[in-house]
Amino acid sequence: MIEKPAAAYGEGRTRKNVSYGDVERAAIVILKTGRRPTVETIREALGGGSPDTIADALKRFWQNLGARVDGDPAALSRMPPDIADPADGMWQRALKFAGEAAVHDDNAARERLEQIQLENEIKKVSFDLREKEMDTQARERERALADSRDHLLLLSKTLARNQALLSVRDTRIAELETQVEQYRRQLGALIASAVAKHRSRRKPNAERVVTVGAPRRRPAAKSKRRLSKAAKTTTKSAQRAAPRARHKKRAKKSPTRRNR
Repeated sequence: MIEKPAAAYGEGRTRKNVSYGDVERAAIVILKTGRRPTVETIREALGGGSPDTIADALKRFWQNLGARVDGDPAALSRMPPDIADPADGMWQRALKFAGEAAVHDDNAARERLEQIQLENEIKKVSFDLREKEMDTQARERERALADSRDHLLLLSKTLARNQALLSVRDTRIAELETQVEQYRRQLGALIASAVAKHRSRRKPNAERVVTVGAPRRRPAAKSKRRLSKAAKTTTKSAQRAAPRARHKKRAKKSPTRRNR
């Protein structure tokens, strides 16, 4: 078998991912040719690969080969490389998908948590606003109640003052009515006294008229007219005083009706 010439230093240094299955297959091919598998021969057969990775895989290959030669039952339980490599790839992909699903679930949970926090903040702001509104309404009600209380107190004082004034006016009206009644009595007494005087004067005048004659009747008629005129004047003054008293009484009662 013609060996390939060695490549120049630095040529063909391309990184290649080498699996255990690749190393195992290359080692078996080399053993079939009657040579011993080494890191260099396997790298040459595979066309590259990390020496450390190939060395680890080659060490594992010799261990597995020894177990097969010794008839180790565990060797029968191991999957062949043709199955193990696809299974390992599927397992890696499953782990990747699981990791992506976990990241997605974590992002979804984080978004849900942020949404819940936002909803809680909105509820807190709403509760704070509602509490402030309730406090404002309570203060307004207390202020309105205090104003109503002050207004009621003022009305009570005004009512008490008006009642006192009405009591004073009623007393004054009663006094005026008493005075008017006294004036009426005095007027009646004066009228009766004047009439009695007129009658007492009339008798001597009548006797004089009888003895002297008709011309003596004029003074009696004049005095009678004077008495009647004085009586009329007194009666008119009494009549004028009575409406004034009634008018004052009505004027005093009118504030009471207005307050009612």
